[in-house]
Amino acid sequence: MSRADDATGQDARSTADVLAALQQAIDSVGTDGQIHGAHSSASLTESVADEQPDPIADDAEYKRAKKRALNMLAARDHSSSELREKLLGREHPEDIVDALIERLQSSKLLDDANFARSFVRAKREQRKLSQSALRRELKKKGIDGPIADDALGEIDDEWDLAYAVAEKKAASTRALPYETRQRRILSMLARRGFPSGLSFAVTRQVLDTD
Repeated sequence: MSRADDATGQDARSTADVLAALQQAIDSVGTDGQIHGAHSSASLTESVADEQPDPIADDAEYKRAKKRALNMLAARDHSSSELREKLLGREHPEDIVDALIERLQSSKLLDDANFARSFVRAKREQRKLSQSALRRELKKKGIDGPIADDALGEIDDEWDLAYAVAEKKAASTRALPYETRQRRILSMLARRGFPSGLSFAVTRQVLDTD
């Protein structure tokens, strides 16, 4: 077997393992909404002795929706609202989708608080977005209120991030007139969602020290 074939086989097994773990997690939730057996990633493959049957588990439409949902979750994390919209967009019945979403939440495969924290950290690092921009991004994912507040409360100071963004833009515009550089830096900061007062202060300091 070639190295490429071996890598492909490993990817396929990895995906299958993830799906099996997700399936085990959702199946470990009884009809009482309690998780029967541990649900950590280390124990997802263990048998669940006291598992209770899901009354709609044998419904054909439910099975289709669950399979699609688990494939989506295997690819990446989703918020509850985001996953619900995708499933409804694939024309799964609303009552089936709502029952499935509730079961996924009970099994901790959908956890909006954890999703929000991870989402904020990733977007902050990758795109250098301000708190207000991150709040808008979270809202697009269906996350607002206290969950969004808690996630945003964990990120670092706005000044330092805005300064880093402005400094990088200033370095790429050194050959341009001061006013042009100022305009471009302010425009960049505005696109990242930083407030105007902070943006002007940061831009002035960066240009004065560049």
